[in-house]
Amino acid sequence: MFEFFEALFRNLVQAFRSFFSWLGDLFQGFFNAIKELFAALFKPVILFFKGLFYLLEKCFYIVVLVIQVIFGIFKLLGAVILGVFNTFSQLLNFSGSTSHYYMPGAYQQGWDTVVGFLNSTGFSTIAVIMTVFIWLMTAYAVIKIAGGER
Repeated sequence: MFEFFEALFRNLVQAFRSFFSWLGDLFQGFFNAIKELFAALFKPVILFFKGLFYLLEKCFYIVVLVIQVIFGIFKLLGAVILGVFNTFSQLLNFSGSTSHYYMPGAYQQGWDTVVGFLNSTGFSTIAVIMTVFIWLMTAYAVIKIAGGER
């Protein structure tokens, strides 16, 4: 008798398990079909917005690059102009003194002797002329590069 009820209960549990498994597969198939339907319907819209966001990202990237190039050009131009002004201001105030350098006494005396000799021979004038020539050649090269010539 016990075996009969055991077999009956086992068959009843197996039937419930089979029924709920079939019901779960049915719901899973139904929801997968709904999911695929929505994915097929909204795929073009999602792709459109992905493309739009990609376009906006690249446009902002180009704007940032243009701003960086403009700042770089102004930075280069400012450095060249500042360098020219510094050179000419130093050329106009050239005294040959080394008061801003610290040297021991014996070396300072030798340095002053060499600087005095070079100033009397006109070497400082040659240095000024060569510095101006170098700056003019640098300005010419910058203008050629900015103009697109190589």
